[in-house]
Amino acid sequence: MTESRPPVQPAWPATLVFSVAAAALAVAAAMMMFSTFMFYDDEGYVLISLRNFAEHGHLYGEVFSQYGPFPYVLYYALHLLGLPLTHTAGRLLTIGAWSGAAIASAALAGHATRSLAVRLAVLASVFVYLWVMVSEPSHPGGLIAVLTAVLAWLGHRWIDTGQTRKWALLAGGGAVALALTKINVGAFAALSAIAWLLLHHDSPVVRRRAPAILAVGVILFPFALMRPLLGTPWALTFAVMFAGAGLTTVGAAMLDATTRAGWRTAWAGVLAALAVALVVIGVVFARGTTPLDLLDGVLLRPFRHPVHFNLTFVWPPGTCTAAIVAAGLFVAASELRRRGVAAVDPAIALLRVAATLAVVVAVARFPAISPDSLVFAFAMPWLWLFMWPLAGEPAAAIAGRRWVGLLFLGQCLHAFPVPGSQVAWGTFLAIPVAALGGWSAASWLVARFAVPGPRLRALGLALQLAIAGFAVATGWQLAQIGRRYEESSDFGLPGAEHLRLPDRTTALYQVLTLNAVAHSDMLFSLPGMFSLNLWTGLPTPTLANVTHWFSLLDDAEQQAIIRALEAHPRVCVIVQRGHLNFLRDRGFAPSGPLDDYVTKNFTPAFTLDDFEFCVRRGRHIAPLMLAEAVALAPSRAPDSTRIENAAVRVTLVLPAGRPAARVEIAAVGGASDAPLVLDAADSRVEITPASAEGEPRSPTEPRAWPFKLAGPAVVTIYFNRDGQPRPVHGAVITVRDSAGAVLGLARLQQ
Repeated sequence: MTESRPPVQPAWPATLVFSVAAAALAVAAAMMMFSTFMFYDDEGYVLISLRNFAEHGHLYGEVFSQYGPFPYVLYYALHLLGLPLTHTAGRLLTIGAWSGAAIASAALAGHATRSLAVRLAVLASVFVYLWVMVSEPSHPGGLIAVLTAVLAWLGHRWIDTGQTRKWALLAGGGAVALALTKINVGAFAALSAIAWLLLHHDSPVVRRRAPAILAVGVILFPFALMRPLLGTPWALTFAVMFAGAGLTTVGAAMLDATTRAGWRTAWAGVLAALAVALVVIGVVFARGTTPLDLLDGVLLRPFRHPVHFNLTFVWPPGTCTAAIVAAGLFVAASELRRRGVAAVDPAIALLRVAATLAVVVAVARFPAISPDSLVFAFAMPWLWLFMWPLAGEPAAAIAGRRWVGLLFLGQCLHAFPVPGSQVAWGTFLAIPVAALGGWSAASWLVARFAVPGPRLRALGLALQLAIAGFAVATGWQLAQIGRRYEESSDFGLPGAEHLRLPDRTTALYQVLTLNAVAHSDMLFSLPGMFSLNLWTGLPTPTLANVTHWFSLLDDAEQQAIIRALEAHPRVCVIVQRGHLNFLRDRGFAPSGPLDDYVTKNFTPAFTLDDFEFCVRRGRHIAPLMLAEAVALAPSRAPDSTRIENAAVRVTLVLPAGRPAARVEIAAVGGASDAPLVLDAADSRVEITPASAEGEPRSPTEPRAWPFKLAGPAVVTIYFNRDGQPRPVHGAVITVRDSAGAVLGLARLQQ
């Protein structure tokens, strides 16, 4: 009995449809990417470390990084070719990685099923599944995802076509590239490759011993990996869950395993691994990294990371029960198969189809829920269903599917010790695994029960239409979220001009950036928010820049930063109080000499949305683009019968030579209430030219609308608030010219 495959469709129509779908989804992904900015700013940390390596070298010795050298070498090469290391460039590359992972996954499914509908469904599903990419622009996670997808796609293709030498070269080179991106992820990929090789080795002795070796490995490895956090219930559950899933997966994968490779194949993989390692390590050594620096940065520091920072994964209700049921069914199926019970395979095929539908439902519930958490919680124990060989399935197809399944199982460990975006990066291969397994099981059932020709054609057409409909609906959800890009205006900060965020957020970062440029010659932040350094062009104290510097930098590195801060009297420190509270609630309160120094020597000059703009104690600055609303005793305006009983006072910096024709003060959160509009019809203006420290440079004078500014100035706008929308603390203030173009954004102080 063989798999039933539909006729191969004409190449160019299918290629055209797929290409259009991929392009449309990539545009939707780009709109999502460029309308998101995360407060914890891993993006800024990664970008500034990439830039520092490109400009200075000395990775790990001077330039801090938690990640391996591979992404640094890659971005350095792109930088030499003219790529600017900016937010815009980093996001475009991340979109490329996101799209590449989705296209590779779809190509994998297309090779196995020969179905355009399945390719489209996998394409849209992986785009949706990896939506977390918008939260992590430039992060090595994007590179990890596309490398993993290519390993799965080409590995499956070459195993299926008998080209195991190519598979070994790919597996060896890919595993090392992953290891030199993030050591644990590369180790997981390497172990998956070793497991597949042992199960399909041409030596009967190796194949006979492989199950026992792998069983011991899958039991011991998760407990060794998670040893620092085994005292926490979530990590202990994870270790037990993985061990159980590993045992059942290996148990299913050993069944009817055929000879596919030998030691020569293994040596090909080793040589490919060495070649990639030599190139990457050679570049960083040439750029000033020492062997000890490399050892510390790639191996020793990552081993300490689980203690320094970790999060908790909340396992959904029923997770443990489902895992126990899955293990029990595997034991029962294995025993019945040993006894020769013919009903085992149909039952497993049905269960495999049901598991595939469960993945489909999880993806279809996006954006109400993120599918990755459910898949992570429930998929591992049921993976054995997809490793199980149904009678008559082509041996090559089974071997190829097992490679993808083993790779998926290993990558699930990526979620330890920080189950954030890592959950999606580590489990997105569940989509192609489900597509391969579900399609093969459905085809097997159709052939097994001899569905008549007309009914088979009708059933096949209905299935293809249903899959295509799912693909369209899934892609549509992504496109709808992407439309938020159209609802905002350009961010306007250097290197991030094309981001579009809500006006309140845009105004916040523009105010922080403008004040930093005006009031400082060096910028530091707590926790590290290095996008501000990139937008302002202001230097950091040293090249050791990382978000959680208080836990990841040692005392010597912190003392070096203190010395640099001491040498700059005009240095400013931006403290993100909301993020600090988030960390404190999870037991990661900042401490250490540098935190003590900042607390003792700096004080807030102003606060906006939990951001404290701090200067040295005793120093005074005038906050720019911050306004205050003032209630006044009613009085008659000069040369007018209009009554004035309120004023808005703001220190403005506007583009030279462009007159301001009106000021709009909107409600917080984009409420539907009409904004307060102040212009020549209902208000008057007084202007006091000022220095950056707020000192008047000339006397206050009245000005007519529209007015121009030459440098900073305190602008006071008098008006009658009766019957007008009331200014709300924290509101966005938009200054426009006569054509309605935005000249600047300010905020009403809280």
